[in-house]
Amino acid sequence: MHDDTKRWDAIHEKIHTEKTRHSQYAEDKEKLFPRGSVVVDLGGGTGEDAVYFLQNDHSVILFDISEFAIKKAQEKANQYGISAKLVVRQVDYGLEPIPLKDASVDVAFSRISLDYFPMDQTMTIFQQIYRVLKPGGKAFLAFKSPEDEKEMEILKKFSTEYEPGVYIHNNMLLSRFTKEQLNEILTKAGIPKFGVNTYKEEQHDKPEETHPDLILNDISFAKE
Repeated sequence: MHDDTKRWDAIHEKIHTEKTRHSQYAEDKEKLFPRGSVVVDLGGGTGEDAVYFLQNDHSVILFDISEFAIKKAQEKANQYGISAKLVVRQVDYGLEPIPLKDASVDVAFSRISLDYFPMDQTMTIFQQIYRVLKPGGKAFLAFKSPEDEKEMEILKKFSTEYEPGVYIHNNMLLSRFTKEQLNEILTKAGIPKFGVNTYKEEQHDKPEETHPDLILNDISFAKE
């Protein structure tokens, strides 16, 4: 088993609960999906967002590095009787391209699962996402933002800066790209039109003394 797989299995086993619900980000973005879409959920974890998409009559391909996570995602879909429209596969974006044919999906979705790579590799992932979208297909990608001042204080104090906007923390790479950096990466990736905006997601399951919102950079683009 790959070290990163074991690491993410351990993380998901620690934080996963059966009560975890789909994200506010997924709920908001699903409203913009074409009806009956084929959705690729990149780094879909234990499947809460994927199940929400399935319940709204989409088909979902869920990729994640964690065997534990994709097993839980499959179990959730089975529980609701909607597993026929779910495909799961273990994928490490650090080692392989997105394993889909060109122009094969209507929607590419990712919520805080692609911010573990340096700038050049993030650019390559954007190119891969654009490749797998059908003409007119849409991408909705959320990255953690450096506008979260509390988190950035911790990273700057206890992490090593690998390159601008990328940190080594507990032996993991974490990207916290600014909107300006993401604009630059998307432009270099050859994405012709895109938007990068701040998105605040309320965290209902967090203690009141912590930041009530998860601050994200919300990337959206469509395939021409």
